[in-house]
Amino acid sequence: MNVLITLEKVSKVYPPYIKALDEVSLKITRGEFVFITGSSGAGKTTLLNLIFGLERPSSGRISFMDLEYHNLKRKDLAKLRRKMGFVFQDFKLLSEKTVYENVYLGLEVLGISEKEARKRIDSVLSRLGLVGRKNLKIKALSGGEKQRVAIARAVVREPELILADEPTGNLDPQASREILEIMEELNAEGITILFATHDESLYQNRHRKVVHLDKGRIITKQ
Repeated sequence: MNVLITLEKVSKVYPPYIKALDEVSLKITRGEFVFITGSSGAGKTTLLNLIFGLERPSSGRISFMDLEYHNLKRKDLAKLRRKMGFVFQDFKLLSEKTVYENVYLGLEVLGISEKEARKRIDSVLSRLGLVGRKNLKIKALSGGEKQRVAIARAVVREPELILADEPTGNLDPQASREILEIMEELNAEGITILFATHDESLYQNRHRKVVHLDKGRIITKQ
């Protein structure tokens, strides 16, 4: 078994004493598609933020590709994060920038050439049905299109892992299904997906691993 992510008794406590995660242990195998579910406040976002390295655990250990976070300096953790993509519920796009410019932001830190960047961006926009939108500003797009741009920004980095935090939370049912289908296609190509959602209809009958969180604890894994 090729384990990509390991969490060992990971807890996260915010002042004054709010336990967002409580001794969570979890292993994610390379190439898996895993739904992280639970009600609002269950700890889904905190879990993804810790894996992405946006926050540090209060206790416990996290490793990605066999590298333990607590041994890494901040700059080394930033380098490791380049192997991941993050898709947010609220898109986190620059509304006055174009689709192309927003996706390019995902490549800036990688130091690749402008020619290679253009090639990657055109390819990923094509597969996500956004070629005709690439010169439009984000504010001109629908919610579903904005989320596809956010996915493009994550995918263009050619990540090992995509973390999706309620990526369909602001979308209608049709757009939600389309986003899920895109994620499943990416997974079929070998990208590991962690998909946080409270929407049971998205994971029922999908035959995927489902991790249920409640008050910061894993209550079931199936």
